[in-house]
Amino acid sequence: MTYHDLLADAQAQPAGADFHTLRMAYARSDAYQPYVHDMTNVEALRAALLAGDLDAALVAVEHLLAYNYLDIEAHMSADYIYVKQGDQARSAYHRAWATGLLNAIRSTGSGQSVADAYIVLSIPEEYTVLRLLGLKAGRQRLIQHEGHWFDVLDATHPQTGEAVSVYFNIDLPRGWLDHQMHAHSEPDS
Repeated sequence: MTYHDLLADAQAQPAGADFHTLRMAYARSDAYQPYVHDMTNVEALRAALLAGDLDAALVAVEHLLAYNYLDIEAHMSADYIYVKQGDQARSAYHRAWATGLLNAIRSTGSGQSVADAYIVLSIPEEYTVLRLLGLKAGRQRLIQHEGHWFDVLDATHPQTGEAVSVYFNIDLPRGWLDHQMHAHSEPDS
């Protein structure tokens, strides 16, 4: 099945979706652009939420999901907005998406070492995972180990002050970037 087929199935029934397979299919698809972000709508969403304008926030969420339906933060925001609007069905739908996507990342490892790094599709996913682990991001390091690329985020637990390093395998976004750079450096035939 193609990414678009898997996406359509998951949109119809997120409770039964295989989010890991969906994420990996997305990374192989033409739709995958890990370094291209719709910052206009990210900022519009933030501003609308701060202003308490749920209708404007929902418009921004809809744009973000039209651009990338696997955007975890957009689904979390939609869940929040629909809870505030009293629409439990739509809230549950987007919560299922956010939970499914996050569980797919968590199923790839523990993030405690290069051998057990979380596999992410984009850098923003790293910060989403950190936030949901209750950690405050600090320094970010890029390392290469045995032919793989990793972001290591040094973080602290806000309540305890405990310092931790969380490892993210970034082979997928790095491979996409390398492919783009290689494709643009080839002479025209």
